[in-house]
Amino acid sequence: MKMISRLIALGSFLVLAGCGTWTAESYLHQDIQGDSFNACLAREYQDRATSEAYVDCNWVDTAVLVAKGRAAAAGETVLPFDPATRGVLPSDLPELQDARAKLMAALDDGGRTGDRACACAKAQRYYDGWVEQASDNKLGVGGSYFGGPGGPVQPDRVEAEKAAFYEALTACSLQAAGPWTIYFGFDKYNLTPEAQSVIDQIVAETSGPLSVVGHTDTSGSNAYNQALGQRRANTVSNALTAQGKSLCSASSAGETQLAVQTGDGVREPLNRRAVVAGC
Repeated sequence: MKMISRLIALGSFLVLAGCGTWTAESYLHQDIQGDSFNACLAREYQDRATSEAYVDCNWVDTAVLVAKGRAAAAGETVLPFDPATRGVLPSDLPELQDARAKLMAALDDGGRTGDRACACAKAQRYYDGWVEQASDNKLGVGGSYFGGPGGPVQPDRVEAEKAAFYEALTACSLQAAGPWTIYFGFDKYNLTPEAQSVIDQIVAETSGPLSVVGHTDTSGSNAYNQALGQRRANTVSNALTAQGKSLCSASSAGETQLAVQTGDGVREPLNRRAVVAGC
């Protein structure tokens, strides 16, 4: 039996080598460093291509994945598969196209940068895996490329790739919760210990860019309060960026958006605030 296994392994190696897959050896064993989207994507394709080559012995898909991975490693923009060009069944196409639209929206909404980059790369890898597995459905359950039984179609793997994709997409599309409110003393824009604890919570719980709006109560003139609101927004945004968060805006509403409605000239603590939310 060992001899038979070795012969099978050798035969698989020769088939793969004859089809040119082993020109991909340098990529499959490349040490890809970095946490950018392209670096993460290159590693994801490398992992997937390695499985295709050594586990599934599918040299055709290996070559496609290696090409995408090499392009990502070279800094090129690599898009997820277009299912309309991958030979999936018409019945499978709408769901795959909808999923791709969601993935592209997340990628275009900052998913290729910042702390969501690797999660988005993983989502793209599993989306392509889902398309790849779905494309085999046209062969029929138990079908094969060569007309024999026991072909590559495994419906459970379609569902597994789909589930892994949506799990990764959740992390890729993660938006800030909140909004969070940070309060200030009268005519102040410095952070209290309580305010700093809210900043720390925002940093821990969010992924993606944030917006900050500063507010005041109605004591003081409109012009003064507009400037004070901006100082409060700037204080909060500086504290967030100091901990690595990205900001899409930091603006002032002055006394125009009161949390508690009061008359003019009223010192209301709940109106002296800055509000942080996802962009």
